[in-house]
Amino acid sequence: MKCVYFSKCGGCSLPLDYQTQLEKKIQKIHTLGFQPNEVYSSPKSGFRARAEFRIYRDEEGLHYAMSAEKKPLPIHSCPILLPYLQEVLHSLLPILNRSKILQEKLFGVEVLGTLQNDALIVLLYHKFLDESWENEAKELEHKLGISIIGRSRGQKKILSTDSLQDSFEIDRETYYFTRYDNAFSQPNPFINLKMLDFTLSCIKESAREDLLELYCGGGNFTIPLSKYFKKVFATEIAKSSIQALKQNLKKNQISNIFCARLSGEESIQALRKEREFFRLKGINLEEYRFSHIFIDPPRSGVGDEKMLRFIASFPNILYISCNPITLHQDLQILMHTHKIKRFALFDQFPYTHHLECGVWLEQI
Repeated sequence: MKCVYFSKCGGCSLPLDYQTQLEKKIQKIHTLGFQPNEVYSSPKSGFRARAEFRIYRDEEGLHYAMSAEKKPLPIHSCPILLPYLQEVLHSLLPILNRSKILQEKLFGVEVLGTLQNDALIVLLYHKFLDESWENEAKELEHKLGISIIGRSRGQKKILSTDSLQDSFEIDRETYYFTRYDNAFSQPNPFINLKMLDFTLSCIKESAREDLLELYCGGGNFTIPLSKYFKKVFATEIAKSSIQALKQNLKKNQISNIFCARLSGEESIQALRKEREFFRLKGINLEEYRFSHIFIDPPRSGVGDEKMLRFIASFPNILYISCNPITLHQDLQILMHTHKIKRFALFDQFPYTHHLECGVWLEQI
């Protein structure tokens, strides 16, 4: 990848050529004692679907910027972004520079895109967003053919929508998703497809009944997985994610998933009948016969020994991790009862030290 800011802007914290940085990550995995038998690489550029930039001002006007050694570094391009997002940002900046209203007290820009060439731009301000701002922002939205949100303290101005409509095809099925502003979504859609393909292929290799999913988010994995199970019980603590999941179930006409807003601990309490929840009214958990559990926890991993012991009670565990170190810690408990059937690496975050892992564990 050619980038004039490589090793300077701080966004790419592992500024090596693509193959070298990937090999360095694989070596790190080996030092943890892992022996992955599958490695999935990313496109070398144009792979990232979301990003954040600061705004830097000088005598020439506004510039996008990244933090470099605690100082803003003006940048004119970012080749890791999806090509369409690069085009949008290139067109956006001169318009902002010509508008006193849009540029006044603007301090940041967030971008979200899809492979269908749709974009959502969030403009971040240190001022009250009044009617004059809204009028100019609507003109900008129309001119660029994108969606724009203005955000300031205590304000969120949605001009047309606060989400994007996304879709992807996996295993000869097309799935549709709503991606919300300020909610989690997979940053690398190309690697996301590879993670989904890996997960579904693991599922097909084992006998299946019902699925439990913890940390389900908006259903990125839940919905494709549901095709292979009789019933799915999915839990998530974030309200926005549950809202997105329910919308996505309707979009995809899925009827065998029941989702509930529960933390990991609450999920255990519900399934062990230690506590009743009004949020589970109308569902009989005794009807479920779980053959698999799927988890995609935050970077901190699962961590809690009680929850790990609960996870270890399932015949098959599918674990997607964005932190090999916390994955290693969790596996110290899970591998008392399970063995690793497949271990895959996914280069979700090229040119950084981060690496995604996928593990299928089968009960011994």
